[in-house]
Amino acid sequence: MLPYEYASLSLGIRAIILWIHRLRFVMMSAPYVIAALYEFKTVEQVQSVRSVLHQCCQSNGLKGTLLVAHEGLNGTVAGSRTGIDQLRKTLSQLNFNNLNYKESFSAHCPFLRLKVKLKQEIVTLGEPKAKPSEIVGTYVEPKDWNALLNDPDVLVIDTRNQYETRIGQFKDAMIPKTQNFRDFPEYVRTQLKSHKKTKIAMYCTGGIRCEKASSFMLNEGFKTVYHLKGGILKYIEDTASKNSLWEGDCFVFDERVAVDQHLKPSAYTQCYGCREPLTPEEASHPVTVQGVCCPYCHQKTSSVQKGRFAERHKQIQLARARGKTHLAHE
Repeated sequence: MLPYEYASLSLGIRAIILWIHRLRFVMMSAPYVIAALYEFKTVEQVQSVRSVLHQCCQSNGLKGTLLVAHEGLNGTVAGSRTGIDQLRKTLSQLNFNNLNYKESFSAHCPFLRLKVKLKQEIVTLGEPKAKPSEIVGTYVEPKDWNALLNDPDVLVIDTRNQYETRIGQFKDAMIPKTQNFRDFPEYVRTQLKSHKKTKIAMYCTGGIRCEKASSFMLNEGFKTVYHLKGGILKYIEDTASKNSLWEGDCFVFDERVAVDQHLKPSAYTQCYGCREPLTPEEASHPVTVQGVCCPYCHQKTSSVQKGRFAERHKQIQLARARGKTHLAHE
């Protein structure tokens, strides 16, 4: 397109053209497509589904983790555009047609290997009555989320673990400070039992935990339960920075550790002793030993554990020196 032709276009069309050029640049500079997906649905032949997905991912060079259970599918994988597209085609053939699906891009593959596992649950809550395919809360699109956050009659709850909430959250959200998702039911039964008639709005990283939590809470007698569709990551993607009510960074479960308000990897690293995300200052703290411990776990782990972590880190470094990956690093 010639300069004078571009200048004659409306501002809206110019913006679309610029967006397309930027998207092309991102995809060219970031050859890996990262696909995060899940769907709650009844899966009868779990072993067969697992085998088909493993073969598809393996033959297309995808890495990451997929979990298959009777309640559905959950996972994050990375690979080429062609490989990810083939996976989506295979999922459609397996009747996963209502996937909660999100893509991001990276110059490096954030996973070391492929794992396709059979599980009792695709996200572990430990409450058999929580069945989102049968009963679930009200989905809230990212564009409508701010209205709930600003409603004084709505109680907003972060369903993530404490180490995730530490680096970012929605302002004024209730933070359960759970160590894992299995702790959430106890928090609800002890801390929220007087709020069963209160409007509840929940959020998590990608939408899966708050979706299952909504099913659990409805079964516990809560009357009005909302959850953010697509989670924090979809909200960040769809919401202009000037309108965003998200504060801080978002923890992700891969080698990026955390992403910022533009879904770019932020400055956090991770302690492989306790999995806590670390700022540059925490990573350089006097008690921090790379691959072993950090200020959050230095006094919590025994000398035996530290010795085991140190040996693991040594093997990782030796593997890297040989130009290989060590799977303990995952």
